[in-house]
Amino acid sequence: MSTHHIRVTINGAVYEGDVDSRTLLVHWIRDDLQLTGTHIGCDTTACGACTIIVDGKATKSCTMFAVQANGRKIMTVEGLEQGGKLHPLQ
Repeated sequence: MSTHHIRVTINGAVYEGDVDSRTLLVHWIRDDLQLTGTHIGCDTTACGACTIIVDGKATKSCTMFAVQANGRKIMTVEGLEQGGKLHPLQ
């Protein structure tokens, strides 16, 4: 297996790390970065619990490899809060 070094901006903070080429983005976000608001719900991409915003577009993080996120801007449910007020989705 090969690994890749990636750099991603998530909720305004820059994260870097080495990921296996087969690591799903949802697993990297939850397991490595400890941003656990992104959930794994169904394992079939049907439920949307893993939905994040990638470069302004809603994306199911269970269908995207972490290496595909390199250089991109992501917002998770943790990043929805504005001015100390929870977003309705939270």
